[in-house]
Amino acid sequence: STTDLTALVLIFPMDDGTYQVIPHFWIPKDTMLEKEKRDRVPYGVWVKKGLVTATDGYVIDYKFIQERLRRYRDDFDIQEIAFDRWGATKLAQDLIEDGFTMVEFGQGFASMSSPTKELMNLVLSQKLIHGGNPVLRWNADNLVVKQDPAGNIKPDKSKSTNKIDGMVALVMALDRAIRHE
Repeated sequence: STTDLTALVLIFPMDDGTYQVIPHFWIPKDTMLEKEKRDRVPYGVWVKKGLVTATDGYVIDYKFIQERLRRYRDDFDIQEIAFDRWGATKLAQDLIEDGFTMVEFGQGFASMSSPTKELMNLVLSQKLIHGGNPVLRWNADNLVVKQDPAGNIKPDKSKSTNKIDGMVALVMALDRAIRHE
């Protein structure tokens, strides 16, 4: 809520086997300029283009995310929302009260391996449509995966060169889309 981007990724399976992706990101406004200089990342440009929302204060205001999801619900048939249980419990409870179906999603190999492998397949077969979103592309460029002895893989935040939150959210969303077609 203070140092990371917060990411939301909507994913839509299409009849032709492709997946349409709509990402959105948030960053605390009061730390954005410092992060922009330190990380050499154009957060301010992305905010002006509507790709990132800067929330007031030093931490993400989750009410912005809740409001975005309410607006998306008006436009899309949101089946469920996967969330990382670490740090998102209050938001998840608020969204449940709003009528959303929330699904806890672990960040270990058991949860992340299959959808991470499927994401790699979709990217290589050019079946992931994201409109060239520069924030998601930057997250993808930063992504490093970790492999266990059994060949399972998952995004590795500790080894990634910078932020990968959008890609983690994409993996989680892809898992739910695949499970429920």
